[in-house]
Amino acid sequence: MNEFRLVQVADIHLGAGQEHHLDNWLKVAAWIGRERPDLVVVNGDLIMGDPDDEADYAFACVHIGQLSVPCRYLPGNHDIGDNVISGKMPKRVNDARRARFVAHFGEERWAFQAAGWGFVGLNSQLLGSDGQPAEAEQWTWLEHTLESFSDGPVALFLHKPLFLDHPSEPDHQDATLRQSCIDAASRARLLDLCRDHRVRLVSSGHKHQTRSFSLDGIYYLWGPSTACVNSPPTTLHWGTREVGFIDYRFRPDGFDHRIVGADFLFRHENYIRKYGAASE
Repeated sequence: MNEFRLVQVADIHLGAGQEHHLDNWLKVAAWIGRERPDLVVVNGDLIMGDPDDEADYAFACVHIGQLSVPCRYLPGNHDIGDNVISGKMPKRVNDARRARFVAHFGEERWAFQAAGWGFVGLNSQLLGSDGQPAEAEQWTWLEHTLESFSDGPVALFLHKPLFLDHPSEPDHQDATLRQSCIDAASRARLLDLCRDHRVRLVSSGHKHQTRSFSLDGIYYLWGPSTACVNSPPTTLHWGTREVGFIDYRFRPDGFDHRIVGADFLFRHENYIRKYGAASE
């Protein structure tokens, strides 16, 4: 059978001197070493928190670089800064931070074909960049890439989800909700391309939650974090608060997926650590 096995890991959050998530990453890396998928997509937030922390970059490169299977990389807000229009973090995406990511991991977007599918990895942090030339370049690249694919289905990978409740939702006024997904104008443009070019799957990370649903012929999957879950349990969540990663198997007639890791990874509660820091 023509099958392509792809594993998405996201929100690894590896940091030098802050190794409280490293235990889970070592378990994930060992699982990947045993299972040997065809590809691992590292879908954003590779480093702990500060996009300008060179030590965290070096630390993440060492540990991710020990994987024994091919990898493709995409940046998240903690890697290259938050979106200019919809972000919340003080540090926003710019050319210098993008260049640092590419220098360490070799790419910020990619495309290829396998098992009858087209695969696209997009830099979601550039969306809504308020006129940065790199965003216009990426839109042009994306349009040409999708046009170049054959007639098969397409899987799109990016760090941030496209929306929280529905594609028609406006940009949220609350800063935390606004930074949870891409801005409304970018979403509308991206979804037009998805509808025109047979995109059947949108796979993201960022929210440290698992969620899967379909709408208008597209499956949307939120992959959990390998590192931790965020926010107290009483906070509104759109998905399931769990740790893990996604194991995909693509075939010309469709795909299967399963969430792996909840049964053997530590379910680190990130908000507890933040409470402790606030009380010191």
